[in-house]
Amino acid sequence: MYESFAHEYADHAEDSSYNAFYDRPAVLGLAGDVAGLAVFDAACGPGLYARELLERGARVTGCDASPTFVEMAGERCGGRADLRVHDLSEPLDWVPDGSADLVVCALALHYIDDRVALLREFRRILTPSGAVVLSTEHPTTGWLRLGGSYFTEEPVEESLSPEREWPIRAWRRPLTAICAEFRAAGFVIDELLEPRPVPEMAERYPDDHAKLEELPAFIAFRLVPRAVTGAVRP
Repeated sequence: MYESFAHEYADHAEDSSYNAFYDRPAVLGLAGDVAGLAVFDAACGPGLYARELLERGARVTGCDASPTFVEMAGERCGGRADLRVHDLSEPLDWVPDGSADLVVCALALHYIDDRVALLREFRRILTPSGAVVLSTEHPTTGWLRLGGSYFTEEPVEESLSPEREWPIRAWRRPLTAICAEFRAAGFVIDELLEPRPVPEMAERYPDDHAKLEELPAFIAFRLVPRAVTGAVRP
């Protein structure tokens, strides 16, 4: 979906309020200390998370469905990450079992029709003590924007940004459904985070900061395989 506006989005996400001062700090915070870890960046986009993970000492592999994003991410990472063009709706058959200490999936799960199948692939490629860190749109935010019943589960076609023609197709679903998908894939929630904007946002984007202090736009999770609920976080 992002291929048609990949360069515009990359320029936007580098320093935007919701990306640079909200989602990235939340996701990277849940990831914890990644030094020496093998991290799989699912839907790597233009490489903004991958670059930060590398700088924190991780070994990064990953993928995105957009060839332009993969090229941009490779350049942003200076060739230090193994990034491939791959649609997450298809199995990660090129990724070995138990090869990742951590999977990061930022703001992408809601684009996938069979999310349980993808989450099971994440579980397959994880080491026994590994974890998944992911973020998605907060279900309350979607409900307030789209109306109707909060419990509706359906794909919605709209623009990623109200100010731009960035067409996307994403699923709206309640928190109950999101958590049920995690359980069906063999995960339990180690941590649930409704992010707060970082203080720097108040200086750069005061209106967005005020809005996000009242209502979360995204929700983030740290998931662990059900058999290792006692795993120690790094």
